[in-house]
Amino acid sequence: MPEPHEPTATESAEAAQALRSIQQRRTQAHDGTGSARWVDVLFGVLVFAMLAAPDFFGSGATRWLTPAVSALAVLYVVLLNTRRGSAVLGQRARLRRSEIYGRFALVSRVVILVCAAAAIVFALLQPDFGVHVPYWRTALGVVLGGALILFGGRMQRALASSATRERNTKGSALNGHI
Repeated sequence: MPEPHEPTATESAEAAQALRSIQQRRTQAHDGTGSARWVDVLFGVLVFAMLAAPDFFGSGATRWLTPAVSALAVLYVVLLNTRRGSAVLGQRARLRRSEIYGRFALVSRVVILVCAAAAIVFALLQPDFGVHVPYWRTALGVVLGGALILFGGRMQRALASSATRERNTKGSALNGHI
């Protein structure tokens, strides 16, 4: 049985450089997961239009605006799931499913389901709080659409980072742990 040898200083430096190179490539891949700026602007404007339309055009505006925004959302998802569509949307890379931390995926799905259920319940009950605020939808559209336009790319990078951070810090050879 051969005896294990101690790595030389050169071998250790080469190994450290290789690990830094792998981490740098992983960071570049995570940075490439976001969509193009124009996609954030487009969806920010759509969020604003969807929320502000009833204030300016009456409740009838939702009859044509909601299906139009829904169709664009479906088109967006279809484009994201094809190589050419992702290129058009400016998404150069995609996280592998094996890289996404299981707990993050579970928590994010629960949050989405709770928000969707709350929205459905709120829409069905339509509580009357007795307070009339004119153009509240427009103000909400400005805030949400503006946040998407200004912070959309950063939010995507932060989500991609948090989706993989936990797995990478616990037992990764890249961080010096085995």
